[in-house]
Amino acid sequence: MRIAYVVLFCIIFSFMDILLALIALVQCVLSLLSGEPNDSLKDFGSRLGIYLKQISDFVSFNSEEKPYPFSDWPESDLAEDVTKDIANADG
Repeated sequence: MRIAYVVLFCIIFSFMDILLALIALVQCVLSLLSGEPNDSLKDFGSRLGIYLKQISDFVSFNSEEKPYPFSDWPESDLAEDVTKDIANADG
């Protein structure tokens, strides 16, 4: 049964890889136009990168945990940094 999941996640990886490239392109354009990248896209890109690593770990048999949608969508380190910055600003 694992082989079916490996094939499924290889297909998902291919689509997500293209999505990551599109995010990079959009961020470049936004950076040129506004002078800075979009924070929401930075967060999503970070989460997508973590998701791609989870897929890579699963299909290479380095992990037994199936990635999203069989587990939670990954949290971003950027989201944790923002939470820490807000807490530090408050006091």
